[in-house]
Amino acid sequence: MMYFILGSHPNLSVSELKAVLGTSFQPVFQSSTLLLNKPINQDPHVLQERLAGVIKIGRIVGSVETWDVQKITDLITNLIVNIEGKNKISFGLSLYHLDNPQKTKELEKQLDVLGLTIKKQLKLTGRPIRYVKGKEPRLSSAIVETNGLLTSGGEFTLFVSKRGIFIGQTSSIQPFKTWSKRDFGRPRRNAKNGMLPPKLARMMINLSGVDPKESTILDPFCGSGTVLMEAILMGFKKVIGSDIWQKAIDDTQINMDWLIEEFQLPKPNLSLYTTSAADLAKLYPNPVDAIVTEVFLGNPRTKTINSQEGQRLEQELLPLFHASFSALKGILKPSGKAVIAFPAFRQQDITWYRLPINDLLTSLGYTILEQHLYFRPNQFVARDIVLLSH
Repeated sequence: MMYFILGSHPNLSVSELKAVLGTSFQPVFQSSTLLLNKPINQDPHVLQERLAGVIKIGRIVGSVETWDVQKITDLITNLIVNIEGKNKISFGLSLYHLDNPQKTKELEKQLDVLGLTIKKQLKLTGRPIRYVKGKEPRLSSAIVETNGLLTSGGEFTLFVSKRGIFIGQTSSIQPFKTWSKRDFGRPRRNAKNGMLPPKLARMMINLSGVDPKESTILDPFCGSGTVLMEAILMGFKKVIGSDIWQKAIDDTQINMDWLIEEFQLPKPNLSLYTTSAADLAKLYPNPVDAIVTEVFLGNPRTKTINSQEGQRLEQELLPLFHASFSALKGILKPSGKAVIAFPAFRQQDITWYRLPINDLLTSLGYTILEQHLYFRPNQFVARDIVLLSH
């Protein structure tokens, strides 16, 4: 079996996996942190590069019925000594629960005992040995990469279930440095107006389920170009962006020039237009395979809203959305998909005030296939992500 360690929004991560894997998506088990899937015939490194909502990918290499330190040590040691790479062996352990959180909590206290036993047994090889630990019983991708575990020893994962303990070996991890570079290293960032994180932009593109090499993608509210940058990195055949503000188009072009130089990419098939989404068809009437965008989320917020303010926001935003998505429906191919991030607002009772987007979209002839709420702690504006067909 393969395992996928999920990101901060596991349901969204699973939907992304399902869209990318297609018929290979055959889950055996899912929890709030991971998904086990039947073996797939794809390079995990290529798959990891494509996905944004998965932290680690690996394979199950063995199992034991109960927590037996010596049996687990023998299994992991045999795997490590056969890894080709550096003379020095660096390895680490991570512990996850499948369906037995109480037992997992108990075994967290025993994880170091296992690690030190493996280290002692590996010393018999005569090679330098390093056991890498973190503050938590699960190693982050940063710890795995920084310590070079995948090229010198490995990260081994233990999944605790009521049926026993499955042992996995990590094959690939999320390239956190390149994600960070695209987010914070690009020359044009507008934190005041809110920025779509590159990871979320990639997940939204993947949710569309289209094949980049054969598809045209449109972002009609492109801002500083986050969706378009990810689409170009994914190799889309044609990329179109538009925004009503000229500054946004200028920022997008500057970010594109930076991306092409920084990642040594060929010149993309990119078209940019300064126009409203409602009027885009006048400049670009050709049909597209996917529309992926984040609409205007409203002005930045520092506090919760009440129902009266929610109604005011509806009056402010819904006419814009109606005009835009009524027109965009004519650009989207009959077989195409749209993935849209709308705003939702934190209320005083900590729940989210969601605009009546579903009614609006249904009235325009769209079919809602999926819906996900994406937010970070302490945020006052969430993203209400909707997957659409028509």
